[in-house]
Amino acid sequence: MNYQFHFDHLTVIRNKFVEALDALPLEKLLVIPQGCNNNMLWQIGHCAVSQQRLMYSYSGLPIHLEDDFVELFKIGTSPKNWTSTPDVALVRAALIGTLDHLKVDIENGLFKEYKSFKTSAGLVLNSFEEAFTYSNYHEGVHIGNLEIFRRIV
Repeated sequence: MNYQFHFDHLTVIRNKFVEALDALPLEKLLVIPQGCNNNMLWQIGHCAVSQQRLMYSYSGLPIHLEDDFVELFKIGTSPKNWTSTPDVALVRAALIGTLDHLKVDIENGLFKEYKSFKTSAGLVLNSFEEAFTYSNYHEGVHIGNLEIFRRIV
């Protein structure tokens, strides 16, 4: 399979996340809008974590993020429970670093096996290719959330 389109799609989304991190003050990134469980910083960090878990963990490969970072942004977490504020520079580095690792790891043919996984949306992923497609969809949802949060914060 040619992953270039998928990778280009992911790159566009990640660039939008990086632009938001660079443009918005920390105070705005940390606001949790009324009725929501998370903020813009969580939306962004969550995407890096989810992509790694969806693509690497279920392929039987180690992820390229620290456990502490994963614990802050994995599904089911909320910044309401953070004991300290994550460093924006670390979130930015995670977005770029995981993208770089993914490109190299695809080129090196590391993704050979995949353990089926049922997403929170109810879709069963049976291959790395399906995980890549779903991950891009997932990040698209969160870029949409980010844009809504930017308007209301």
